[in-house]
Amino acid sequence: MPSSPELLTAQQWGDRFHLLMQQREMGLPIDPVLKADTDLQTCLSQLQAQAPQLFDPTGEIFRQSEHERSLAFQDYWLTGVYDLLRLWRDRAEIVDWKSYLRPKSHGYLQRDWQTRLYLYVLAETTAYPPDAIAMTYWFVRATSSDTQTQSPQQVRIAYSKTMHEQTQRDLERLTQKLTELLARGMPLPQISTDGDKCDACPFAVRCQRGLVKETAISALPSLDEIEEVII
Repeated sequence: MPSSPELLTAQQWGDRFHLLMQQREMGLPIDPVLKADTDLQTCLSQLQAQAPQLFDPTGEIFRQSEHERSLAFQDYWLTGVYDLLRLWRDRAEIVDWKSYLRPKSHGYLQRDWQTRLYLYVLAETTAYPPDAIAMTYWFVRATSSDTQTQSPQQVRIAYSKTMHEQTQRDLERLTQKLTELLARGMPLPQISTDGDKCDACPFAVRCQRGLVKETAISALPSLDEIEEVII
C-alpha cells in the first residue's frame, strides 16, 4: 500500500494499463475496457501511433506478456516478470510499461536493480550474449516538455558483457552479505525514514514503513494522557 492517495491512484492506473496490455497480447477483447476508460484508450492510441514497431511481431520467434523467468543464484532464487518479452533469432528485448508522469533518466534506469536483474537473468537463462539484449522502458503517460501534451516516451538500455560481469559481482557480494546476516540472526539493514524513498516504495508496507507518517498524524492519545475537564 503506498503512503499517499496520489500514489495509490497512480498505482491503480498502472495496474489497469498492465492488465490491458496483457489482455491484448493474449488476443482477448479490449474494446469494452477502452470504452469504459478514455484515459487508457488515449494512451494506447498514442503508443500505437508513436511506436508501431512495438505491435509488429514480424520476425519474432517468441513473444509473451507477463513472462516469468527465474534463476538459482548462490542458494537464492532470482525471479523477474517481464511486461513483454520479444525474441528474435539474433537479439532479445525486454519491454517494461511505466505510468510515471515524469520519465526517469537513462542513467537512473541503467543503475536501477530492476533493469540490472532483468537483463542479468535473461542473459543467464538464454543463449543470447549480453550485447544482443536490451531493455526498453515505455513511459506511457509522459508529458512532452515542448508541447506540454501527453506523449509516450521511451528509454532504451543496451546491455553489455561489462555490465553483466559487474552485476554478477554485485549480486555475489549482496547475497553473501545477506547469508551472513541471516546466519547471525541479525535484522536486515534499512534506510533511514528521514528521506522520501519510503513514500514512493511499493514494498514499504512489508518494512512497516508505508504508514509511518500517516500513523504519526492520525494516532490518538491514550485516555491516561488526556487531562480531566471540570464542568
